[in-house]
Amino acid sequence: MTTVNKGHLSSQQARSLAVSAQGLDRKSSFSSTRLDIRHLRWAFKRFGVLQIDAVNAIARSHLLVLRARLGGSHDGLSTLLERAAYEQRELTEYWCHEASFLPVQDLPLFGWRMRRAENGELWKGIRQFVSENPKFVKQVEDYVRKNGPVTAGELQRKPKDSPWWGWSDSKIALEWLFWIGKVSTSKRQNFTRLYDLSERVLPPHALETFHTEEESHAELIKRAAVHLGVAAIEDLVDYFRLPKLQGKQRVTELVENNELLRVAVEGWDRPGYILPDAKFTTANSKSVLLSPFDPLVWFRPRAQRLFQFRYRLEIYVPANKRVHGYYVLPFLHNNELCARVDAKADNKSGVLHVPAVHAETQDIDDETIESLATELRLLATWRNLTEVKVGQRGNLARRLKRVMSR
Repeated sequence: MTTVNKGHLSSQQARSLAVSAQGLDRKSSFSSTRLDIRHLRWAFKRFGVLQIDAVNAIARSHLLVLRARLGGSHDGLSTLLERAAYEQRELTEYWCHEASFLPVQDLPLFGWRMRRAENGELWKGIRQFVSENPKFVKQVEDYVRKNGPVTAGELQRKPKDSPWWGWSDSKIALEWLFWIGKVSTSKRQNFTRLYDLSERVLPPHALETFHTEEESHAELIKRAAVHLGVAAIEDLVDYFRLPKLQGKQRVTELVENNELLRVAVEGWDRPGYILPDAKFTTANSKSVLLSPFDPLVWFRPRAQRLFQFRYRLEIYVPANKRVHGYYVLPFLHNNELCARVDAKADNKSGVLHVPAVHAETQDIDDETIESLATELRLLATWRNLTEVKVGQRGNLARRLKRVMSR
């Protein structure tokens, strides 16, 4: 391990730093499949925040992110995460990237976002609704206080003599109360969120505000630098979705105070930033398929800058206009995003369908294809599927199919 050259990073060094920072290097592999809360804590130290997404083509995104770092089994990871969030209360949910899990002790760092929401600076359409319907919102809060934990669907059922109950309006009120910190996620049932008063869900320290907005932003920028390894300004600001102007100002101040260092990165058209004590270890990545919402790739401009990987999720693109597929996973191998795999789990038939596979370059070697085949088999096993079926689409499909058939 050596100190990073403070003035310049090669593209290989930048990728190595990024992969290692995220816990995706081979040295971070765990041999044991019996995971516990210590492994989950380790993972959150690497990425800080875990985006929740409802699309379940293979598995929930947050479980794919954990699998890439921890391995284990699908059901085991799901149980571990649920216990940590809804029983042990080590994790909670909030809007800290998108809707995400985060360590409960970090929630006060987002008190500024709650205050901004309450003042109408975020989600202005909902704030307008709240301003026009304060009694209605108070009734929803009182209902949660009396009956919580509750789902939004429960409020859809219209009680007698209560003309204000309507699902869409009630959902808006609940989400606003969630944004401002009045309610939190008590638990989930079949992925449906149950809301309860934050004071009944969270420990007291999670409801306290220890930081000014400027202090919170600065701390979150420094944490983003830890999680990213090396990053441009917009990468640091996006990680926790900070206000752009204020976020950029905090980066400038951190550089002036020598809490961040500016570096030139080979191939980048803008400066990169690293922590002063950043250490460089030649790290090689795992060979693993990543969720579209993995922190390594969730900010598409960084994925393109770091890996020359132009990535667009095509879920909402009409099927006949998709280029790579519906739910496409980037394949990380030897510190490169070298292929795209469209995949879907069919639990009834026990098959992992792979309709399309595209290589990033035409000269992809046999070793890489073997690694991808192994990873697909592992992914199928992780989802308790017994077979992988590769389709015809994509410039890598035929070669991969031959390897899989062996």
